[in-house]
This record gives sequence, structure tokens and C-alpha cells, in this order.
Amino acid sequence: MKGMALFWQKYRMLLRVEWAVMFAYRSESLIWMVGAFIQPLVSMAVWLSISNNQTVGGYNAHDYMVYFLGVLLVDRLTSTWDVWELDTSIQDGSLSTKLVRPFHPVHWSISQNLVYKLFFAFILLPAWAIAAALFPMLRLNISLEIIVLFFCAIVFSSVIRFLIGFEFGLLAFWTNRATAIYSLYEGIHLFLAGRIAPLSMFPSWVEEVAAWLPFYGTVGFPVELLVGKIEIGSPAILTNFAIQFAWLIILLVTFRLLWKKGIKKYGAVGG
Repeated sequence: MKGMALFWQKYRMLLRVEWAVMFAYRSESLIWMVGAFIQPLVSMAVWLSISNNQTVGGYNAHDYMVYFLGVLLVDRLTSTWDVWELDTSIQDGSLSTKLVRPFHPVHWSISQNLVYKLFFAFILLPAWAIAAALFPMLRLNISLEIIVLFFCAIVFSSVIRFLIGFEFGLLAFWTNRATAIYSLYEGIHLFLAGRIAPLSMFPSWVEEVAAWLPFYGTVGFPVELLVGKIEIGSPAILTNFAIQFAWLIILLVTFRLLWKKGIKKYGAVGG
């Protein structure tokens, strides 16, 4: 019990440090957040233009608007940038400073992600609520059950995307192209996760592939839960949570293997 209490005490201090860092660079954080609005809003404008007030793929004008606002929210609450930081720290040897600290280096990335995502949530959720109060087109039919399911889906999605990004970063132990490989993955994720368009716009086989791979479950699934495209009680909810959980286990095992193998190589090089 004492060990656990000491662990959480250290973690609270780590979170305070990350809060201080974020507020020290708050202008940069806000610019980054505003920049993240571009892709979902452009996609929304394109699909609204294509639909021309008609229903396409089961989506009308209202559906497109709330869907892409949902994409904006979910993507900010689940996206990760650790691959770039980890790649740099491995290549220049600065990872060594984290290895001698009392925490596993992954906890520094976890705390940073928690702080930034809470920051975005505190801004985006009230902003959507205010906008919805002013513009009926942005309103959602929200219930407590939907909120709970959405929160659970967001947690699973965030952990999955974090592990994927971190594991791509660990490839820097073996190659200096880790970020390039991750960029290729992100290009695929843009389409198969439902970020560029709802997956109902794609052929059925694409939907099936995206559902079973760690794509749809990270963005499309939470968004469709939030906007009501998946009905409460639908077996698709349990299926998608099961897929998320399966990928979480796979990625945790992969993380342990990559870290164990990679850190030996890093030590052998003398980084």
C-alpha cells in the first residue's frame, strides 16, 4: 500500500509539471488546437457540398455537421504525437536521461497526453455546448447511457492510439525512418478510421476491414456512438468494445516485447 501511495504521489507531481509546461506554452497549444480544426471542418464542407441537402450514405446535412464536429472532438481526445518525441530522444541519446529517473519513460508520455487531452476537453466540450445552444443544427440527442458508452470508447481509443504511436516510436531503436513509417500509417488511418468521411461512404468490404483492424474503433466508433448512428442496445456496441479490448491486449504485449528488445539494442550502442 505504501508503495502504491508513493507511486501516485510521484504521478501527481509529474502531472503538475506537465500542467506547468503546457501553460508556459499555452499559445503554442492553442495554435496546435486551432490547426487541428482544419481537416474535419474542410471534410464537413466538402461533404455538405456533395450532398446538396440530400441524404448520402445515410447522412443528411445535420448528420454531416455533428459527425465531423464529433471527429474533431474525438481526434483531439485520442490523437498522439509521441512517435516524434521518442524518435528524437532515441536518435540523439536524450532517452538516457529518462532511463535514470524513478519512472518508466512511458509515464512521462502518458502524463503529457493526459494533461493535453484534458486541456482540449475543457475547451471543446463547453464550446460545442454553447454552439449547440445557439444553433439547433449542432444539437445531439444525448442520454446518460450514451455519455457513459462514449466515455468508455474514448478511453479505449486513446490508449490504443497512444500505444500504436509509442510503438512506432520504438522502431527508432532499429531504423531512422520511424516517423516516416508512422506517417504512412496515419495516411491509412485518415481514411479507415472515418476521419475523412463516414465509413458508410466506402464499399462494405472496406468497412469490415476497418472494423477489425485498429482503425474504426479509434475514431468512427466513438463518433457514431455520440451522434446516434449506433442505436443503444445494438449488438454492434458490444462487438466494437470487444475488438477494442482485443487490440488493447495485443498492443500491450507488443509494447513489452519492443521495449525489452529495443532497450537492449540502445544500451549496446551506448546511446
